Amino acid sequence: MAKKNKVKQSTPLLIRQAGVQQRWKRGELELEEAIDPDHPHHKTNRLRRKCAYDEMYGRGMITIEQRNYAERYAILCEKALGATQDLYAKISLLSVSRNRWEPTQAQHEAYEKLFVIWNGVGKYHIDILNKIIFGNMNINKIAQQQKILYHYAFGQIISSFILLEQVFEEKSI
Repeated sequence: MAKKNKVKQSTPLLIRQAGVQQRWKRGELELEEAIDPDHPHHKTNRLRRKCAYDEMYGRGMITIEQRNYAERYAILCEKALGATQDLYAKISLLSVSRNRWEPTQAQHEAYEKLFVIWNGVGKYHIDILNKIIFGNMNINKIAQQQKILYHYAFGQIISSFILLEQVFEEKSI
């Protein structure tokens, strides 16, 4: 009896170079083709973490505007918490005159915008958005966690994204 050759799916070189084979196998990452910022006429492959709101957009559940507002909300939260690529950014938080830590101007402005968003969207819907955007939870996980039916969870998620979109557009954030 002849043995059949099994076609083994190889892991892309970029995944192996980054050393994230386990995350790739679990489906947490995706490869995307994008324009190289250093060479605008060349395309390059980038490794990107899959996020729930991108999958929702890909399935047609939310619009591109709602997806972009979700990303802007995530960036505002990062600014408010002080997440930055600059290793020395925390030094500016020390107030020499009072010898205590204070938020930077960018953090203060981000919190002002977040308070407007939180008040406009409401606590319940912000909780849902945070689960999707930061917790990377899909509809099934949210429905299980809140012990509600799938269709009800779906409606609440869509309502949350609509409210987020309205706040960004009405308040010009």
